[in-house]
Amino acid sequence: MRLDLRIDGLDELIAEVERMEALTPQLMDRALIAGGDLLLERMVAGVYLHGLVRRTGEAQSALHRTNPKNGELFVGTRGGAKKPGFYLYMHEFGFYNVRAKRFIPPKPFASIIFENSRTEILATYAAIFRAGYKLS
Repeated sequence: MRLDLRIDGLDELIAEVERMEALTPQLMDRALIAGGDLLLERMVAGVYLHGLVRRTGEAQSALHRTNPKNGELFVGTRGGAKKPGFYLYMHEFGFYNVRAKRFIPPKPFASIIFENSRTEILATYAAIFRAGYKLS
């Protein structure tokens, strides 16, 4: 018994999959940047809405977004004790006050804003991938 199988359009399908595969790194970087910009915008707007008191305004100017590298992008402060906004880490996670000899509880803002923005960030990712792959 012999089975003859003929598939039409397989070459076009393979070419389309290869085209989509080649677009993926650029689309991923564009999606990360768009999502990071959205998160940064919301963090700058909401840094003083969750318990922090505005004194110098340094917290807003200390927030930034990195460029994508190896599929990762960071939104926050630059880090380090000498960098502007270093105290945001202590407010986010809490700290032990040596003078008062007690733990100061956290007043998180970044994690709250991230959790509240997650669906919009994912929607931004999806819109960029749909437009890049010409799905809609």
